[in-house]
Amino acid sequence: MNRTLIFITLNISIFIFNCSSSVQMLPEPVENKNLLIGSLILDIDGYEDNFTTIRRNVEIAIVGKFVKDGNIKNFGQWTTTDENGYFFIPNLPDGEYAIKGFRTHLIGLGNLTIENELIDPERNYFELKSQDIISFAGNLFDTQPSHRIINFKHNICTLHRSGIIDHERYDHLKDLKLSTGEIIDYPPVPIYYLEKFEGTGWENYLNLQLK
Repeated sequence: MNRTLIFITLNISIFIFNCSSSVQMLPEPVENKNLLIGSLILDIDGYEDNFTTIRRNVEIAIVGKFVKDGNIKNFGQWTTTDENGYFFIPNLPDGEYAIKGFRTHLIGLGNLTIENELIDPERNYFELKSQDIISFAGNLFDTQPSHRIINFKHNICTLHRSGIIDHERYDHLKDLKLSTGEIIDYPPVPIYYLEKFEGTGWENYLNLQLK
């Protein structure tokens, strides 16, 4: 499924980004570009009497900004988690990035859309939305490239019975208990990509994240 996102930048120019939600190949590095990686688990802890964990096929909205030809450009693109909850976007320019929100579907609950407004520092948290729409506005971008890797690490989002969402980010997951009783132990995100895409051109940059 292809999606088209339209953004108006500060100088009123319009940028259009097309993306596919089913990309499984990891393209080779392009000069001076960066690889964005991360993982996300939605842990439903009693919301509407549901206790389950969602990893696969979560659509994640990534936003950010970068400078091109002296002008600030806004960025936005969808990516989708694989069967283990990992996501990536290859060959992004130097800049600042953030997870704007994500959405998924659960039988019995229907569509779940979760968003962070990324505007007011006092409201810099995820909220459950009533509509299946994510606004791509924002200016609170928390992640930058390091050695050509934009590492969003492991993101655990817990949806509580009250509808409140807790978001925690971890370098690695050690004996973390989910609402289902499952205990997970995951190494740092770069290791997953080193193993999944053995011999990738990103290998040296991913290894640098582990030092």
